[in-house]
Amino acid sequence: MRKVLIFLLFFIFIVSCNNKTEESKTKNLSKYILVDKNGNPIPLPEDKLIVVNFLAYSCVSCMKEIPIMKKVISSPEYRDKFQIIGIVIDSPKGDLSDPIFPIYTNNNVNFVRFPVGGTPTTYIITPEGKKLVIIFGAITEESFKKFLNRALEKYKTSKTKN
Repeated sequence: MRKVLIFLLFFIFIVSCNNKTEESKTKNLSKYILVDKNGNPIPLPEDKLIVVNFLAYSCVSCMKEIPIMKKVISSPEYRDKFQIIGIVIDSPKGDLSDPIFPIYTNNNVNFVRFPVGGTPTTYIITPEGKKLVIIFGAITEESFKKFLNRALEKYKTSKTKN
């Protein structure tokens, strides 16, 4: 009976330690702007504004806007000012092979900072994670350029105030 009691206490101790470890991992993730499915920080540029596009592979509008976003971001007007990061929410597989539009798999921690009511949802943020523009729904080439210009203007204005 004594051995069973000792085993039970040991088991409870181990389980409670694991729960604390998981809680501390979640709390530590909040210091990063974006994390991948494994909790690793997603590398973000420090010298560009970041376009964070939450997408689903099953979303037709999401798939149609990827080439539009890539085309606009690659143009000389925006190339040195913006970086796109895709975050897929309906699949455990990302695609990091495209340097213009890398797609990471989501970690639900991202939804705390960047709520997503549906896809596509796009945030344009500063390197520090400040939200400049939020885009709900699909974009056209013309509308995307307007959103990028609006983000640049807000960013310039916020820098002159500081």
